Amino acid sequence: MKKHLIMSLVFLAGILLSAQFTSAQASDKTKRQMYINGKGEVSDRGMKLGYISKEDIIFNNKGKKLGFIKNGKVYDAEGNSMGKAKKGGRYYNDSGEFVLYVEGNDEKCEILDPKGHSLGYIHKNYKLHACAVHCFFKENKIEDDTDAILAGYMNIENALVDDNSESASEAAAQLLNDATALNETHMKKTLEELSNAYDLREQREHFANLSKELYIIFKETGLNGKTLYWNHCPMAMEGKGANWLSLSENISNPYMGETMPGCGLVKETLK
Repeated sequence: MKKHLIMSLVFLAGILLSAQFTSAQASDKTKRQMYINGKGEVSDRGMKLGYISKEDIIFNNKGKKLGFIKNGKVYDAEGNSMGKAKKGGRYYNDSGEFVLYVEGNDEKCEILDPKGHSLGYIHKNYKLHACAVHCFFKENKIEDDTDAILAGYMNIENALVDDNSESASEAAAQLLNDATALNETHMKKTLEELSNAYDLREQREHFANLSKELYIIFKETGLNGKTLYWNHCPMAMEGKGANWLSLSENISNPYMGETMPGCGLVKETLK
């Protein structure tokens, strides 16, 4: 049970990164303050966002699964590990960064960042489920950051279309530095791997993973009025095939580069 308690808190990893960034720009009225009550209901400053089921599955108000806890480990909705915890109530994300701890044992136990700043509250009966706060934060923050995420993604894509490995690496690093909500997800690791790779083949493998992960998210969240095209090239990745997102119906293949720039077709349109 102790292990389960520790690991289930890890989902809050991403809220620290964004909460710190937001606090520098917003007034107290706009800061996110999550609360999980004794019924497992999750709210933000009084507005209900969703709930936690008896099976440790986290849902929003529309019934969409946001994450889950299993065998003492915490995962996002796609089954990606979100982090781990160590002794003494200190919690870390997958990059090894210390992100939060919990104090108290009553109806409002406080969730704090490493500097002691409040991130929210949780009822003592649900201390095992503080991770749920991050599920809701991540979902809303990614939608807020759609424009910045797409701009960074397209910079990587265009570099690969031009067979420019140096520019692709720089674009991935820049997207990491832009501090969007991607830094709060499993995709941060994918971006780090892409930014550290200088071989086009390896970069394109990471780009394929990034594209798949973003497709899953953008299919469920808003696109701020934009239209995205989900394209497929059967010749990519040595005949295994691969997909990518674009803002235009015109095909510019990031996997084939100058060899076959027009290879591919639109498989789905996202709005």
